[in-house]
Amino acid sequence: MKIQTLAPKVYVPLLAVHAAVLIAEPARVLSWSYALVLAVMLFTLFLGGRRLRLSVAHNRPWWTMLLLALAVQLAAFGLLLADSLVHPQGTLVAFDPTFYFCLSSLLLTLAAVYNPVGPLHRWASALDAVLACAAAGLFYALLRDVIKQDSAETSTASLVMWMFDAMALFVVACATLRFAVAKRADERRFFVVLLVFAWAELVFPAIHNRFILSSESYLPELCLDLPFVAVGLRLSQRRNVAFRWYRPNRRAYLIAGGTSPFVLSMALCLLAFAQFDRNRALAFGAMAMGVVSYAIRVALLLGHHLRQEGELKHLQRGLRRTVVRDELTGLLNRRGFYRNLDRVWERVAQERLPIAVALLDIDSFKAYNDAHGHLAGDDCLAAVARALQQEADAYGDLTVARYGGEEFAVLLPGRDRATAEHVLQRLRLRVEALRIVHSRSPHGVVTISAGLAARDSGEQGEKSELLDQADQALYAAKRAGRNCLRWFAPDLPASGLDRRG
Repeated sequence: MKIQTLAPKVYVPLLAVHAAVLIAEPARVLSWSYALVLAVMLFTLFLGGRRLRLSVAHNRPWWTMLLLALAVQLAAFGLLLADSLVHPQGTLVAFDPTFYFCLSSLLLTLAAVYNPVGPLHRWASALDAVLACAAAGLFYALLRDVIKQDSAETSTASLVMWMFDAMALFVVACATLRFAVAKRADERRFFVVLLVFAWAELVFPAIHNRFILSSESYLPELCLDLPFVAVGLRLSQRRNVAFRWYRPNRRAYLIAGGTSPFVLSMALCLLAFAQFDRNRALAFGAMAMGVVSYAIRVALLLGHHLRQEGELKHLQRGLRRTVVRDELTGLLNRRGFYRNLDRVWERVAQERLPIAVALLDIDSFKAYNDAHGHLAGDDCLAAVARALQQEADAYGDLTVARYGGEEFAVLLPGRDRATAEHVLQRLRLRVEALRIVHSRSPHGVVTISAGLAARDSGEQGEKSELLDQADQALYAAKRAGRNCLRWFAPDLPASGLDRRG
């Protein structure tokens, strides 16, 4: 039988028996009631232990803290049962139940503020845990002072009831804020369970406490079962993800994530104010702890965000380089060449400078690949690219790019035709001087051909037209026998023919 269908079949009979006992009011009715509450809690603990066993490793601290909170309440009701056997009217003189309920709320708060991902979050979670422990300690001390006051029993009980409501509401606020920033499905599974338990612990005990102050009936004791039934039914639904549609947007993530530590610090400061007339040293110490811990947490987060911003800028620079750089040769790729051409074209137009563009092609490169292999072809491309770049670096403002395949582009701003031709001859000779063996070339080594096109200072034209002219000139150099360069001339044939090889 699936556990999801087993849970209702266990809880419904237990609730029915409990209701029957409370209506019949047999002898030691409180003992019977606490025993049935313990039975409900034991089954809920079984479901929680099963969920802990099936959870992923980094989520187990959450489920462990939830189980510990249930176990603490189990211990409290066990002691209530033992005390009711000695004092049938439930005078509670044998132990202090408020300590156990405060400890359970503390564990639920710790579960809400704990974040298992990343060292920064662990440090922040540790600070939040210190704040939660301090707040729970102050709350318990204040609660004990209220109980010890010499006041009317009803007014004291009413005040204690409201204090427990405030504590439960605080747990609900922490759990709700944390759920609001939960992104992963496994994270949302836990915080839905925590939300269900926190809200049930707020609503049902509040109903129980108000009824027992105004009624002699034992039926309100049934409310003690309901928080554990609610969380148990949720625990039994392991594969269901509640609020599957929910994804925190950036604004909700920032607001909820920033409010969570503020809530803890504010709660500690408010409890410190409540202790001001009783113990000023304790009150000042608690307020200082709240302010200092919040400041430390903000400093940690600020440092983390600054470090992340630096890493992001580094990644962005690397990404921009990757977009415009060729991985094999390290030169600008075609996109990078076009971007640089746009900037240079605008500058030379404003300053009325000449500009030349050359397209270079490794001669018979397809034959080189066929004879020596593609890995050798890659090495050849990288060597040619290094030679071109080293030679271009001597001129300062030359741009060399891998235009595509075995083709390169050179941008020569501010050079007249004679200077541009001299530079291109130097580039061609630099590649030939590498003496890379090419068994299928008539020259015996790797060589390049180049086609040049230029615009004189003040001459009008389009970038695309200049590149097309350089391409036609490159085709002319190939037809002229390779390992040479040619200028564009208007009577050159169109460059649409295949010039590879």
